Amino acid sequence: MLRSRNELRSSIGRLEAFIARMHDQYPADSDFFQHTDGIFSDVLSHVVQEDQDWVIDLVDAVCTRHGMPYPAH
Repeated sequence: MLRSRNELRSSIGRLEAFIARMHDQYPADSDFFQHTDGIFSDVLSHVVQEDQDWVIDLVDAVCTRHGMPYPAH
């Protein structure tokens, strides 16, 4: 099911909070971000065509803030 921008923004916000918590809990795990490649796949699979660039920009911003590798689009 496709999601509205509010739903997508909320999903990405929840994922970012999860990422921050996990990274805080396991700061010594240098492989942490290597295991998060698929974390945004559910969000990206529920985007209408018109919102794809917008969502990818949000995902890129989260990845940049947390030093994560960008997910494969």
